Order: sequence, then structure tokens, then C-alpha cells
Amino acid sequence: MTYLTWSDSLAVGNNFIDNDHKKLIEMVNRLHALMHEGKGKEVLDKVLHNLVTYTQDHFRREEDLMRSLGFADYQRHKDEHDKLLKQVLDLQQKFDSGAATLSIQVLHFLRDWLIHHIGESDQKLAAAARGR
Repeated sequence: MTYLTWSDSLAVGNNFIDNDHKKLIEMVNRLHALMHEGKGKEVLDKVLHNLVTYTQDHFRREEDLMRSLGFADYQRHKDEHDKLLKQVLDLQQKFDSGAATLSIQVLHFLRDWLIHHIGESDQKLAAAARGR
């Protein structure tokens, strides 16, 4: 069962950004599938860790692109990245310590954030990249 599906409406027209987004969607789908299968904490922890690490790498790549373009909306876009990373790192720490569990609400949050961020903020970045 696919939780989040890639579609052309999510494409920003930049291959490296689109490929990163596809990978992030694939990772969220993997986390969802493992939760549905009732996998244990150890398995979910590894997938969550990989998702966090890949997200950090993706954000660095996007931020490097924004700086190289002199992207006017850089700070607001970076602030969105920083806010999500803080939330996800806090969740990961709570999950690792046993103080929180992964829930469908967490997956809904990640899905909604991805769709919103890709559909709005990343579209602006892609437009700036195409304009160069």
C-alpha cells in the first residue's frame, strides 16, 4: 500500500531536487509500510534515522543551490528547513529514548509538510533556478 504517491504536480523541474523528493517520499512510504506491518522499534528506528539523515543532506543541497543562485527568499526557505529538522530530531530523540512512539499522526505531519513545502517553497526555488 502506497501512502504518498509521486506525481507530476510535485515536480519542480530540477532533476536533483526532484530525485531527492522522490527518495524522501519513498522513505516516508517505507516507514508507513513498516508501521502497518507492526515492525519493532529497532527496524523503525533505523528507517527513521535514515530519513532524518537524508533530509539533512537534501536540505544542505537545496541551501547550496539557493546560495549559488542568490535566491532572494533564502532565509525564509532555510527557516522552514530548520523548523522541520528541529521537529524531526526532537521526535527521533524521544523515539530513541522510549518517550514517544511513531504514529500515523507523525506520518500525516511528514506527508503534509512534504506536499506543502514542495508545492510552494520548492516551486519558487525551481522557478529561480530556471530563470538563471
